Amino acid sequence: MIPTTDDPIGDTPALIVVDPQQTTPESEEAMSSGAGSVSGGRDAVMENIDTIVEHARDADIPIIWGKEIHRSDFADYGAEIESCEPEHGIAGTCAEQFDPILSIDENDMEPAEYIIEKRRYNFFHRTEIKHLLRTYDIDTVILVGFMTNICVHYTAHGAHEHDYAFRVAEEATAAPTQDLHETGLKCMRYLQPRGIQDMEAITNRLEEYEGNELVQRVKEIGQISSKTGPVHTR
Repeated sequence: MIPTTDDPIGDTPALIVVDPQQTTPESEEAMSSGAGSVSGGRDAVMENIDTIVEHARDADIPIIWGKEIHRSDFADYGAEIESCEPEHGIAGTCAEQFDPILSIDENDMEPAEYIIEKRRYNFFHRTEIKHLLRTYDIDTVILVGFMTNICVHYTAHGAHEHDYAFRVAEEATAAPTQDLHETGLKCMRYLQPRGIQDMEAITNRLEEYEGNELVQRVKEIGQISSKTGPVHTR
């Protein structure tokens, strides 16, 4: 059940890292996403994301990494072709890779960490994320990444519609302009007033968290259950 307390991470949290991908030269200006709640631009936000990721790993909660990827012929672009954004997330470009600032090796993922490719802003739109959240009995998603007003906002909306609490780490998300960043925060705060949290409140609470038992099991034996196959009855 959705938690109704002021806890910065809820009862059973997961971390969702929204689209921390490299930007292509042609989209650098419009998609730079350097406007946020901290100085230092996009790199500073990336470093904050990485800090929260490290706390999430130490706290033994599941981490879901997201990429918005589109086919090069735009066959799966849909209504985004009408948006204000330049082309983005195109397969075959550097957008397929996460920003190198982040401590993630896509070829050697940490236990209980997953990469999901999505085709729309909302992480919950036709992806496997609900299966993963259900497996780990998640009630709250911690959101970091890009952009505050679009993919983070719409993922928060998706979480809300599927009856999850969300907690956006304000200093770990950004948008192309300050106005868009603040508008995104305002819209999410309207959905769930507890949904915008200081990064420090989230990391401090993660340091206290006792861990998700299933994540700890995956880290110990490499999978959710030690047994698979047919059920034997007496």
